[in-house]
Amino acid sequence: MYSREIRHDGLNKFRVIRGKSLYEVDQKAEMQLRVWEDQWNRVVKRHEESLLKSNKRATAQQLSDQLKKERQLAEEYLILTIKSNKTVDLRTDLQRRTFDAEEPIAPELESIRQMPDPKAKVYQPIYNIIEQILPFLATNKKEEARKRYDREHRIWMNEKEEIESRNEGKWNEYQSNYLKWKNDKESFEKNEKERLEFLESVFDNYRTQKEGSIEGYFDYLLNRFTLLDYIPIQRNMKYLIDTKTLYIEQYLPSIEELPSIKEIKYVVEGDEFVEIPLSNKFLNEFYDRLIYSLILSYLHLIFSNDKRNKIDSIAFNGYVDTINKGTGNSETPCIASIFVSREEFESINLEFVNPKTCFKQLKGVGSSKLHTLTSVPPVIKMDWDDDRIIDGKETLSQMDDTTNLAAMDWQDFEHLIREVFEREFSKNGGEVKITQASRDGGVDAIAFDPDPLRGGKIVIQAKRYTNTVGVAAVRDLYGTVMNEGAIKGILVSTADYGPDAYNFAKDKPLTLLNGSNLLYLLENHGHKAVIDLKAAKEGRRLNE
Repeated sequence: MYSREIRHDGLNKFRVIRGKSLYEVDQKAEMQLRVWEDQWNRVVKRHEESLLKSNKRATAQQLSDQLKKERQLAEEYLILTIKSNKTVDLRTDLQRRTFDAEEPIAPELESIRQMPDPKAKVYQPIYNIIEQILPFLATNKKEEARKRYDREHRIWMNEKEEIESRNEGKWNEYQSNYLKWKNDKESFEKNEKERLEFLESVFDNYRTQKEGSIEGYFDYLLNRFTLLDYIPIQRNMKYLIDTKTLYIEQYLPSIEELPSIKEIKYVVEGDEFVEIPLSNKFLNEFYDRLIYSLILSYLHLIFSNDKRNKIDSIAFNGYVDTINKGTGNSETPCIASIFVSREEFESINLEFVNPKTCFKQLKGVGSSKLHTLTSVPPVIKMDWDDDRIIDGKETLSQMDDTTNLAAMDWQDFEHLIREVFEREFSKNGGEVKITQASRDGGVDAIAFDPDPLRGGKIVIQAKRYTNTVGVAAVRDLYGTVMNEGAIKGILVSTADYGPDAYNFAKDKPLTLLNGSNLLYLLENHGHKAVIDLKAAKEGRRLNE
């Protein structure tokens, strides 16, 4: 699994996005960031609108009504989901949407009147008879005529500059608006093309029953009916065709992400808006009801939209990304889990149930107070296929009591470890898989322990060493355990471990098995072998 942490400083939110590929993680992260940005824009818009209103008491009441409306939507989430599901036809999503913004209209530019003509009669001196005979007597009139023209010309130049400036401003504004409109239109059409291509592939794959189509179709369906923007659109799905079971790991909001403001009041004395918070008791009950409603709504959406009857049962585990207040570290506890069959679920009239009572009636598992984010063991542990896993190879049957484990081919040694632990874990219903040597990332085998209390994923490393194992190998194992999200790591070596290795493993979820421990395990399962480190070293020197 790949992961990426995303944040929104304005909303003070963070989330860990997970997926099976970097592309999937980026797509989900992008979608979540867009949801947060829309939410933030509404917050900003709400604030800006409040500042513009002269009647601040009316503004406070308007904001309080909006908060109440959002709270009511959450309180009635299950009923609203059922109603939405009845009235929405998913096929309408395939209709091409149009870009509604109107193209900016080019402005009408102001015209500039014609420049004054210096030869015009109005700018010529008018001589009397004497001045016509004696022109030197008309000098003043000539000067006055010239000044009259110069004055009109200056007025014209000023008008021209002002009009050109206004025209330039209008044209620049139009060009800016047009460019923005053009870019928005191209972006919309590009996104619309990608949206339709994605939906067509989702619906097409579901119709033709391609591999992965069930997961893709219902992932889209649940996103489509997510009614509140603080509900994560992050989940992992896996469909098992043999049992017709859909496994879901759904990420849920934490209580901190819910709207916690009851109302907004305007205080005249301080000329300020004051936020009145919801009581902790109300918020806790509000959160629990929402989570139970959310889970039931997901189950309802899947069963009611499974028109091809591909799903007989659903296993649902709900996780929350949160910060442990004691350690300050990120955690993702499972706070609710349920396994339900179609027959069980469809016998319930969801429109009249109490969400918590219904969840418990269906034998769902969750702490008595979900808002505490107390971790619970999933009803069914998710066994996600690892694409590194390859088919195992029989090695135990080819061994005898003279086989020197330290001199085995290194790949055969990894298969041997897989076989030994497979027999060890199979006693409790577990399984062990070997990984590809070229891309194991520090994992040679992966064990899945199904025990609901202590079970989970265990990584195993096999070291066919002839020298003492140092602390570096143990550190690497611990890092791998953390990266894989495993509950434990087991390091198996044909040699022994140094004191620093044992000291590092102390108080960590690590088990170090040396050559003697390995021989003991083999004997427990009816096989004998030897570990001769000296012979193995000499054999390698001769081969070199």
